[in-house]
Amino acid sequence: MTAPALEKLTIEHFRGAVKPFTLKFDPSKKLTIIYGENGTGKSTICDALDLLASGQVGSLTNRGLGKTNNYWYSVGKRAADVAVTLEYNGKACRGTLRSNGVTIAPPDARPRVEVLRRAQITLLLEARPGERYEAIRRFVEAPGVEASEAALNDTVRAVQLQVDTALTRVQENRETIHQFWEKAGKPRAGALEWAAQEIERDTDASDLELDAVGYLQRAFERLLEYPAKFESAQLKLDAALAAHNEAATALEQAVDQTNGTTRELVTLLEAAQAHLSKHPEADVCPLCGSAERARDLAAQVQMRLGAFESLRQAQAQVRAQTQAVETAKQQRDALAQLAREHAADWDIARKNEQLPKDTPLPPQALNAEPAAWRAWLNSYYHLLARWKQMETERLDRKQFLGTLQAAMQTLNENTAAYQELHDLVPRLQRTLEIVRAERRAFTDRTLARIAAEVGRLYENIHVGETLSAISLELDPKKRASLEIGASFPGASGSPPQAYFSESHLDTLGLCIFIAMAKLDEPANKILALDDILGSVDEPHVDRLVQMLFQEAAHFQHCLITTHYRPWRERLRWGEFQHGECHFVELRRWGATAGMDVVTAIPEVERLKKYLADPAPDLQAIVAKAGTLLEAALDFLTIKYHCAVPRNADGKYTIGEMLPNVKAKLRKALTVEVGQRDASGALVYAPPIVLEPFFERLDRIVVIRNVMGAHYNTLAFELRDEDALEFGRVTLQLVETLMDPQVGWPTKNKSGRYWHTSGETRRLYPVLKPE
Repeated sequence: MTAPALEKLTIEHFRGAVKPFTLKFDPSKKLTIIYGENGTGKSTICDALDLLASGQVGSLTNRGLGKTNNYWYSVGKRAADVAVTLEYNGKACRGTLRSNGVTIAPPDARPRVEVLRRAQITLLLEARPGERYEAIRRFVEAPGVEASEAALNDTVRAVQLQVDTALTRVQENRETIHQFWEKAGKPRAGALEWAAQEIERDTDASDLELDAVGYLQRAFERLLEYPAKFESAQLKLDAALAAHNEAATALEQAVDQTNGTTRELVTLLEAAQAHLSKHPEADVCPLCGSAERARDLAAQVQMRLGAFESLRQAQAQVRAQTQAVETAKQQRDALAQLAREHAADWDIARKNEQLPKDTPLPPQALNAEPAAWRAWLNSYYHLLARWKQMETERLDRKQFLGTLQAAMQTLNENTAAYQELHDLVPRLQRTLEIVRAERRAFTDRTLARIAAEVGRLYENIHVGETLSAISLELDPKKRASLEIGASFPGASGSPPQAYFSESHLDTLGLCIFIAMAKLDEPANKILALDDILGSVDEPHVDRLVQMLFQEAAHFQHCLITTHYRPWRERLRWGEFQHGECHFVELRRWGATAGMDVVTAIPEVERLKKYLADPAPDLQAIVAKAGTLLEAALDFLTIKYHCAVPRNADGKYTIGEMLPNVKAKLRKALTVEVGQRDASGALVYAPPIVLEPFFERLDRIVVIRNVMGAHYNTLAFELRDEDALEFGRVTLQLVETLMDPQVGWPTKNKSGRYWHTSGETRRLYPVLKPE
């Protein structure tokens, strides 16, 4: 899609624009040439575009100013006063200065601008290769590929470190297993073979032996507790029996102190007391059923029992001791039952077939009565230590096998990881080589494309000088180092700085910059060339200008600033293709007035303006027409090799040139003027013969010197109409020969006629008639 044409650039209090300055563009033209003497504000315009595009002011860069923000706004103004507005297609992009930098509104309207300044050409050609590369980095690098290559390179290094780490771990694992092997007495062929066989042993059988030994040990340890427990239980029983006997004796003594019925009576009264405690409101005696004295029956029972307290206490003691004896017997019997169960467990443990064959066991069986175990246990207590030793040995063995198995597993895992990483490294390295090669190939192709375009542009300027074999190459030994080579007689591929003149170097730098700018969507990019024609010599400037005219068509807009006066004059006189560009001239800058535009129009248009004035200035008309007629005659006499008197400075007057456009040539000179119709096709009017123009000029040309060149009283005698006639005829001749948009007919591609660009003018013949 074609980018919209620029309409207007407004600069407020920025750099040289001490007052708001507006530059209006011609929307129909893609090239704007801004002419001005040094100090008129040309760079301010380029800086304003730079500010919108990049938020920077490039003309202040690398001038030893450090941070340049304080120099962006005009003297006496503040940063908040600065504004730059670019209008196009009915929209506006506005840049202002804030404390955090440049603010663009709306952000998506930010223009794309490439600004080239004279200093950049010098930097590009004279800088070190690494610095030179920075100038083209964004054109030749693919950020995504660069990031991927860097990440891949980091991955290669990281994986290589992982390989080294994995190898170290494998070696450590091997050393650990080797130490185990040495500790085991270095059996069999080697450490790894021994370890592999060891961990393949039947660990289940070892576990069964360990369990059997442990069970035997625990069964024996439980038996050890019973002799002491039985002795304690028997002592408790004996004590209970003794206490019972003492209580029974005391009871008999208490009974002897009472009659024989007392015991039964106490028993009866105790029963009555228990009954009455449950039925305190009873109305009758529970024994006889009498209601008499039933109210205080419980008190009477209590009183009677009190009289037999000693007997009651003796009875209670007997009951308690009887219960204690029974409890002691039950505890002894329970202990005996548990002992027999544990004895059965011992019997199972000693008969366990999983016990190691070398397990020492008591030769005598355990007595059935736990009370008789002490002697047996004491006899075989020493076996317990052996069984613990056997258990410890098997536990150590189990732990060792577990450690060995873990070491072997770790070794296998680390070996597998090492091998995987070791195999991965060359694949990653190969991938990196491919990515790097593709990136370099892309860069080389881009550089070759730039170099080819540079060569083409350079050849357009330096035609036939055999200097167009330009090369741009990256140093293969360095990451970012750009070398520039050029052909020179006897020195192909040499650095141009060594052989080229300053003019050649400047045009080379310009061609490189334009070629790079064309890489990245030039149709959506503004190209600004800030006063880059300083050192270009006269023979090459014409072709350079033509090249710039042609290349401007590739960009959204091309803006060229210059202080090169001949360019201004040639545009004014139609020697350049003025119609293809918008020409702007700046006034001299003033501290109060700031920047301003001079109305600059071609000389043909100026003559038209003079002739259209209701009160014409005859002297101005004749002077301007005479100058234009000299330009036309100069063109014709050179083009057709007309003989004119030689002079020292090579400049000729109308009086010297007009008579030497001889009759035969005058009769042959015809011009076809082409105009575009509604469809855009070029339509030619009937040929215009130039001879009548010359005949009319022959009659009135004297008026040029009399009225237009000198003070002469003869001018007082001439008619006003003669002056106007001289102006009109000259204007008709010039407009017939020259297209005001594209200049004089200087091309001869067909060999049949001279023509302008686009063939809007065809001048016949090609050669002067004999």
